Amino acid sequence: MTDQPIWFITGAAGFIGSNLAAHLLRDGQRVVGYDNFLTGKRADIDRLAALGGSAFSFVEGDILDGERLARALAGATTLVHLAAQVSVQRSLDDPIETNEINVTGFLRVLQAAAAAGVRRLLYASSCAVYGDNPDLPLAESSRTAPPSPYAASKLINEHYALSLGARHPGMGIVGFRFFNIFGPFQDHQGGYAAVIPRWISLMMDGGRPVMFGDGAATRDFCCVDNVCALLHRVGGGDARPARGVFNVGTGETTTLAELYRVIRDRLAARGIAVPHDSPLKEPWRTGDIVHSYADIARARDELGYAATVTLGAGIDRILDQEYGTRVGPGKDGE
Repeated sequence: MTDQPIWFITGAAGFIGSNLAAHLLRDGQRVVGYDNFLTGKRADIDRLAALGGSAFSFVEGDILDGERLARALAGATTLVHLAAQVSVQRSLDDPIETNEINVTGFLRVLQAAAAAGVRRLLYASSCAVYGDNPDLPLAESSRTAPPSPYAASKLINEHYALSLGARHPGMGIVGFRFFNIFGPFQDHQGGYAAVIPRWISLMMDGGRPVMFGDGAATRDFCCVDNVCALLHRVGGGDARPARGVFNVGTGETTTLAELYRVIRDRLAARGIAVPHDSPLKEPWRTGDIVHSYADIARARDELGYAATVTLGAGIDRILDQEYGTRVGPGKDGE
């Protein structure tokens, strides 16, 4: 094992994975990416290779391929497991596939990490485990009621991490229940907070986004930069490793109507006029969760977490990094 830590990221060609890898590379860290491109983008790996040079390497592989995973993990000190099947609808259509990728895949990763002597295993859970829970803000102790096979797979992984983690006391295993994470290079059709990149793309071209309901629905929109800083903090260093599962959001709510206004204002600040004062409203969809936001006290108190990048600042970063040649200069918004 080298003196310098080596970060191993599954799902490195995905939204959070590619942003985390870029964050670490900018800090001078060594990163190994692992992805099978089920949903990840080769363009993101090309971007990381250009950014990181020799500090970044990539292995194309599947988390269900235990042998390949074990070989790729050699020498890694921190493993961040972000590879998953994240589509709720796909999980409803094919729950067996979702279980195989998300649950069996998680177990393969955990076993490989233990065999490789990884010091820390950080993994993605989801706020979806809470379902439509009115007990707001949602704390880690709140009732869980997964409404989809995707959500159920994430909760099952938390139980496996707890039960199997006791067999590997030298490895800190930490789960993160991500709320509505958004940021640069996010798939417009993907999970998490895909409403933000989708709306930005439409509004920049003069289109009118669709909003389900009356605009009063609330979400906890958290910029991916906050996530990257937290994972870096927990996964690096020599401090006593944390354990358990933590909410990751901002602890604040934004209505969908407010979200539209923030995007419109950030575009206007760059000289891009949006022709519509509000989105096109359509009826609520069956199963939609109306209100959701995180209690982040535990992550703040135990992990030193703070969501310092605001919604407006995060939208500015999307515009800078993805649309820089099409928009004027801007500054972080509030």
